[in-house]
Amino acid sequence: MITARLCAPAYELGEYADPVAELPELLADPEAAARLTAPAAGFDTYRWSDGQVVELMAAAAQRTLGEAGVPGDEVDLVLLATDSLPRGRSAHRDVAELLQETGLTRATASTLGLMDCATAMAAVGTAASLVRDGSARHVLVLSGDLADHATGGERVVAGGAAIAGDAAATALVSATAAGLPVLGMAHHTAPETAQGDSARGQLAARVAAHRELFARLAERHPVRPEEVRAVLPSNFARNVLEIYLSDVGYGGAKLALGNVGRIGHCLGSDPLINLADRLAEDKAAGEEPAGAGDDRLILLGAGISHLAAVLLGARPLPAAARTGEGAG
Repeated sequence: MITARLCAPAYELGEYADPVAELPELLADPEAAARLTAPAAGFDTYRWSDGQVVELMAAAAQRTLGEAGVPGDEVDLVLLATDSLPRGRSAHRDVAELLQETGLTRATASTLGLMDCATAMAAVGTAASLVRDGSARHVLVLSGDLADHATGGERVVAGGAAIAGDAAATALVSATAAGLPVLGMAHHTAPETAQGDSARGQLAARVAAHRELFARLAERHPVRPEEVRAVLPSNFARNVLEIYLSDVGYGGAKLALGNVGRIGHCLGSDPLINLADRLAEDKAAGEEPAGAGDDRLILLGAGISHLAAVLLGARPLPAAARTGEGAG
């Protein structure tokens, strides 16, 4: 069976950076402002863009393809994980222009949705399945959203646990390029977490949902918390994520949230952004990328009532010889 590799994650943030404390929603609610900007939550700056989401995606995609060393015309499929494309046929035009600009001349493009901030991780898992069974050799995952579209312009999101920012993130899932092996994925939908229950009921439902997700991941792809070097999650307030993830053994130092203060919650793109920064930091420090030995990494995307996790090997695989063409 072909080993799918997640290669060259990259991202593009919204071109403007503003202080979270100056958001009108927080100026009108000092209690919420104090909660979200406290060290326990960690929000300081959020990014925003006055362009289109495909502009951010194009910039990130060009970085991914360049770093992976894969020409755009060798990519078989593009999966767009976004809620920010325009309505109607104009989305087709924008995506066609995106493909042309990035040299993806042979690729078929499709969108995934309905899982909110978990969609991008579902897209990575889908891409890995297609590569693993030989249906495609290279699949480009494009994640990206603008709060003006994805959240109706709201910046205080996730039940008050995060500040939404604008960004795009990309990664190549490949049969041959150098990258981290994709070992598996799991997903879970819990409609009860989106229902208007008491605060205690909501907390219990979300804790139960995370337990179920990690139980599914361990059942299908045996992994123990001590084997996981880091969880790179959606950028919610650290104190909130500590509750969910400590319960299943992944809190404390395993929880990678260093980007919360710098970029806010960039919706579905967070896990790939956090991975890209982690790999860059390891490279700058002269360390073996992301870890060594049999360590694992987990990318975790969390939406309103959806969760999706991707399990990666932390030791990168070198580029492989091409043994055949994927389906185009």
